Amino acid sequence: MLIGDIVEYGARKHPERIALRFEQEQVSYGQLRDRCRRLANALLGVAAPGDRIAILSSNCTQYLDCYYGVPMAGMALTILNIRLHPDQIVALLQHSEATVLIIAPEFAETVARIRDRIPSVTTVVSIGAAPGAVEWDEFLSGASTDVPETSTTPDDTAWLVYTSGTTGMPKGVMVSHRNLLAGVTSSALQWEVPEETVFLFCFPLCHIGGYVVMINHLLGCTVGILRSYDNATFLRLVDEWQVTQTGLAPTMINFLLQDPELDKHSLNSLEAIGYGSSAIPAAVLRAGLERFGCDFYQGMGMTELAGNVLHLDEVAHRRAADGETGLLASAGKPMRLADIRIVDDEFADVPAGQVGEMIVRGDQVMAGYWKDPQATADAFTDGWFHTGDLVRQDAEGFVYIVDRKKDLIISGGENVASLTVEQALYRQPGVAEAAAIGVTDDTWGEVVCAVIVLRENATATAEDIIAGCREQLGGFQVPRRVEFVAALPKNVTGKILKRELRQQFS
Repeated sequence: MLIGDIVEYGARKHPERIALRFEQEQVSYGQLRDRCRRLANALLGVAAPGDRIAILSSNCTQYLDCYYGVPMAGMALTILNIRLHPDQIVALLQHSEATVLIIAPEFAETVARIRDRIPSVTTVVSIGAAPGAVEWDEFLSGASTDVPETSTTPDDTAWLVYTSGTTGMPKGVMVSHRNLLAGVTSSALQWEVPEETVFLFCFPLCHIGGYVVMINHLLGCTVGILRSYDNATFLRLVDEWQVTQTGLAPTMINFLLQDPELDKHSLNSLEAIGYGSSAIPAAVLRAGLERFGCDFYQGMGMTELAGNVLHLDEVAHRRAADGETGLLASAGKPMRLADIRIVDDEFADVPAGQVGEMIVRGDQVMAGYWKDPQATADAFTDGWFHTGDLVRQDAEGFVYIVDRKKDLIISGGENVASLTVEQALYRQPGVAEAAAIGVTDDTWGEVVCAVIVLRENATATAEDIIAGCREQLGGFQVPRRVEFVAALPKNVTGKILKRELRQQFS
């Protein structure tokens, strides 16, 4: 099976059903298949199978055409983060050696400035009129809706997704058709998603999280997408489109719960909210369960895993609501198609309940890093991929994320999990957002630094924050330094970029 088969199957089974909604547009499954075939055939006129086709655009229907249509042509969709600096865009285009660049018109000026620095790009296609680019409809004009003629295999790269670069230079993750379909299938087996589902996708499509769209399309659902997320649009469309399921990052849930307009919307159609991207504070999750009155579920994964490998289902959340609140700290159990171990530094399995690194094996694990054999070799041991997540697993099989290896704070020889500190920070009145990082200290090696965003009109001092933490944490875990900021740096999915905070406050 190949990526394009998702829309091929959908068009044969329910051609008139709405596959996609975006602003005023509606696209049926039959139309989506034809759009993707036409794009694939147009690309085969200017590029060759195996080429990288880059996209730099905010969310739109054409982005979904690229999700399926580029792999249909036997090419690799090279996904660029829309928040990158022009120099970073140049670096990734040079690294990927993309031959075609698809852009939204708002990026035309940026591309014009860097055009002479990206010699591999022979064709620029703009989703709308833009100087120096072929307009999308013109590019597709005359292209056939016949099945594209390629010899694509499941192990060919379907997407080339660059990591968020939270630890340095982004790496190009080669996600094959097999990888992506394994991730999609595993989630489809795990989730409770009836065909009647209307799923509102709120994240940028320039992220591996876009595989959620494919899950819903495989299951025959309708997917709505936002050009970009804001609370007002989300609240309006949930009621207008009668959205039954959606996915949000914990930071988005947090801000939504604080929105003064929230109670003006019924949101009665919502049946389930999925969350992920980072750990969620228990206080935020409890407030969400109470306010929305629908099921919650959680997924945990990463770009290199082509989706999620842990799932905390609706039953576990209902158990938590009935009093087993400790389950809210879990990222869930291993999913059906994910093979997981928890190991120590010697690659030996740790006893149940002890902390080790989670490693993963299976079809959904990436093929490797583009043009970086050393990083690929370093990421694997005997076929097992190192996630960098420190976890423990209880007797029931629930996995608890203790910390990222790189986020672990070592103060005076004691290991301090940043997540533990952040849970304490979020329980304090007036704290809207918080991050705990380690900063260098001559005496202790590192000390805990709390970086705080206060709620509107709230007041607190560093002494208040430290005193509140002393009531909840061991002495070695209490922040010795507190910094107040207007906002925390985040990537496109809402994940807090602690590397930037460490640089800022080092």
